[in-house]
Amino acid sequence: MVEAVPVPNIDDIITDILVREGGATATNDPHDAGGRTQYGISERSNPKAWLDGKVTEGEAREIYLQKYVIWPRFHTLPPSHAKLQAQLIDYGVNSGPQLVITKLQALMGIDIDGVLGPQTLQAITTHDPRILNNNLAVARMQMICKLVQKNPSQLKFLSGWCSRVLDFIY
Repeated sequence: MVEAVPVPNIDDIITDILVREGGATATNDPHDAGGRTQYGISERSNPKAWLDGKVTEGEAREIYLQKYVIWPRFHTLPPSHAKLQAQLIDYGVNSGPQLVITKLQALMGIDIDGVLGPQTLQAITTHDPRILNNNLAVARMQMICKLVQKNPSQLKFLSGWCSRVLDFIY
């Protein structure tokens, strides 16, 4: 019997990401390609949010909603795939939504175009939510390990990245 998974709303998913990303504490790690970061919002990727020298929680929430939920259409996943939805959004924050969609499409054995369109949504509904979600977590972990192997300066982030992925396995 498959255990029911609570269906988080998008605001809850974004709140969880804000926590994972360190909240209001601003960082500027020389090994982080994003440069200055606050609420996980990097200056490099979101220079407008940094115009006044800081990012507010409201700005961060809006960026996450627009860039990592609405634009890639992750909000259109069925409620039965809530855990997958949360992981796709989180994975998109770390690696970019288009890459995440291509990984998902490859796992499902469908045409890879990086777009969460009708074909991909239909394929998602034909897969067991738990298996698809957990397989994506495994692929995500493998990608992280390859990244660190290729660039050992990222080793300091490995434990946090792995913990983050393991939070999505069920």
